[in-house]
Amino acid sequence: MNRLLQDKKSGWKLVKAESLKLRHTFGRILPVVAPLFTILLAFFLTGGGQGKALPIGAWNWWYTLLLPGMLAVLCYLGVRKDKKIGDYHIWMQPESVGKCLTWKIVYYVLVMAASNFLLFGGVLLCGKLFGSTISGWNGFCGFLLLSIVSLWEIPLYMYLSARFGMFATVLSSAVLSIAGTAGFAGTDFWWLCPSAVPSRLMCPVLGILPNGLPVPVESSLWNRGVILPGIMISVSWFILLTGLVQCQVASRSDRQSASASGCRRTGRKGGMA
Repeated sequence: MNRLLQDKKSGWKLVKAESLKLRHTFGRILPVVAPLFTILLAFFLTGGGQGKALPIGAWNWWYTLLLPGMLAVLCYLGVRKDKKIGDYHIWMQPESVGKCLTWKIVYYVLVMAASNFLLFGGVLLCGKLFGSTISGWNGFCGFLLLSIVSLWEIPLYMYLSARFGMFATVLSSAVLSIAGTAGFAGTDFWWLCPSAVPSRLMCPVLGILPNGLPVPVESSLWNRGVILPGIMISVSWFILLTGLVQCQVASRSDRQSASASGCRRTGRKGGMA
């Protein structure tokens, strides 16, 4: 029991350290700016919320494009900080690399959930002001589901950021989002593409089609039987991609450790003989 409490305490210190790492950077305010920008965008695109369309527009823009984009940029900013110091703060920790990476991902999960909740609260308030066809309960369910089925994006964007940089990461996020939403979400093969899961699940939960229109009353997309499979698919991808990121960072840390050992043996600043 004491060991478990110590692990949690050290884990939350790593989460706090990740937060402090992004202090005074755009990554600290991005999770707040992104949902507020989404609401403002929906406000202007719906002509000031006419026809009770603002909540529908805000939710649709959020989970189809802006949430993935926010996660891509946020993960890149965090990974860039790590790469500048060669991940020394990870492999020199007494905890394992896997544990450090796990708690780093926990930080991004918490930030994503907070950002989703901010959008939910903002949309709920706008619905009170301008009218809405989405109830508070359905919006809350949408917030919870999005925070689960978007988990897999965090390790994916961390991996892409470390390997290819910001441009490739953001571009991949846009391509995946568009392909999933426009190509798979409204079909029977939605389960083949993880980026289609959010749009598909929001059909029965929020009553929004992938293209942003209300779901017709007689549509089969109201079927809530897709929710559990969607959650299982997303969590499976999350576990797989988290393992991939852990292997990548462990490999890079081993190279850094070997380089540092070589420096100590040769007495040089660089690792090359």
